[in-house]
Amino acid sequence: MADATQLPQATVHRLLATLVKLGYVSQDRETRRYTLGLRMLSLHGSVLRNMHLGIQAMPVMKALMARVEETVHLAVLSEGEVLYIDRVEGLHTPPSMYTYIGKRVPAHCTALGKAMLAHLSCEVVTDILQRRGMHQMTAKTLVTPQVLEQELERTRRRGFAVDDEEIEDGIRCIAAPIRDYTEAVCAAVSISGPKTRVRADREAELSKAVIWAASLISTKLGYLGSQ
Repeated sequence: MADATQLPQATVHRLLATLVKLGYVSQDRETRRYTLGLRMLSLHGSVLRNMHLGIQAMPVMKALMARVEETVHLAVLSEGEVLYIDRVEGLHTPPSMYTYIGKRVPAHCTALGKAMLAHLSCEVVTDILQRRGMHQMTAKTLVTPQVLEQELERTRRRGFAVDDEEIEDGIRCIAAPIRDYTEAVCAAVSISGPKTRVRADREAELSKAVIWAASLISTKLGYLGSQ
């Protein structure tokens, strides 16, 4: 492993010791050989779920992008952060707006994050905010739990979330939650673009489009709607 990573053996040993402690790697007491630990099964399941989600969502994301011509993102909530798992680039997306797959961003200041946080219990949201904090990314970032809760209530009521230059100046985003066969919110899909195109006067049009996409993806995942 040291040869493959070009790291000192002492560093590799410390990393392995940490992985053993966390359960991702196990070590045979007699042979001293390392093997994958049982904790890896949880990662395996998570990867498979996200792969299935991405496969089901991609045709809908492409259709959504064709409809609104803006960048479309698919994300899940991972350890209290928004994790981007797929994207379809808009027709006019500037290079500065590029978001790579696997990127993590705070949940409290993104439409994707708020779309998912809105459907968690108050206790879970409070725990996330205490662990992750509410860092101010721009002048418009919501930085208090009370104001965020009001925003999450609006999100639940109207069925979509808005990021109005809260994580990046000049960028607006509208997102809607995705549900799976258990009826739980498992992801979110969004439309992002410069504020000159994702304007407030287009909110009705764009929110209708993103809710349509989220609903279609949810159906593909087995969600049957409210009973």
